[in-house]
Amino acid sequence: MFSGCSSLSDIKNLQNWNLSNGNNFSYMFSNCSTLSYIKGLENWNVSNGKDFSYIFSGCSLLDIKELQKWYVSNGNNFRGIFCRCSSLSDIKGLENWNVSNGNNFSYIFSGCSLLSDIKGLENWNVSNGNDFSYIFCECTSLSDIKVLQNWNVSKGINFEGMFYGCSSLSNIKGLENWNVSNGKYFR
Repeated sequence: MFSGCSSLSDIKNLQNWNLSNGNNFSYMFSNCSTLSYIKGLENWNVSNGKDFSYIFSGCSLLDIKELQKWYVSNGNNFRGIFCRCSSLSDIKGLENWNVSNGNNFSYIFSGCSLLSDIKGLENWNVSNGNDFSYIFCECTSLSDIKVLQNWNVSKGINFEGMFYGCSSLSNIKGLENWNVSNGKYFR
């Protein structure tokens, strides 16, 4: 809808939109490179949403706290939702997201070079996920992934490039008990 609007920086006028029937929000604000704040979206009813892929990809988001009330439990595609949000340093606002129906988690935080704090993801139920490829690719500030220790990735098929380019990653202890026996792609 607003994809490629590179000068769009203020979206608070959208706060009263009724999106209760919407099920595909993919690419809605992708490549809005000057969009830093998403004030106005905090009360959006996205409860029927299934596809959230690349919705904020390429934005310069500084924080995503406004998304904490989003009810995304019907969502199955979270691919690249925050991909290339290079100013994002933490994921505060996502800690209570119910992503249990999600099957595609690929590229979610790919290219978030300042992302260093992923606390809050420890409670994500990703047990239906089959694609985790490039989820943290090029997160060059990410150094510890212990919070992922309780992730059930047993249905996962694609783990390709999951931590590719995470040059600060020094501790992978949280992955020691992962069941990746269904995995086909580890490149």
